[in-house]
Amino acid sequence: MLVKLIDHKGKARYINPMYVKSLEPKGETQTAVEVSGWSMKMKIDMTPDTVAELLNLGMPMGMEPIIADLQQQQDAAAASAG
Repeated sequence: MLVKLIDHKGKARYINPMYVKSLEPKGETQTAVEVSGWSMKMKIDMTPDTVAELLNLGMPMGMEPIIADLQQQQDAAAASAG
């Protein structure tokens, strides 16, 4: 499902959450969204937590186990590196 995000200039962008590579906090109330295939990050006037919640709502329902497994792998890798 596509998720509608409004950039900091007020332009609506419809994003497939599967292609979001990263969310980066920018100050107290903005987030830079990196989307695969886009040359620039998009600034959103929302906190990273809020953007993440919206993107998670747009994910296909069958993806939860895969995402949970990937998160566990990342956590294990971070724990072994530190």
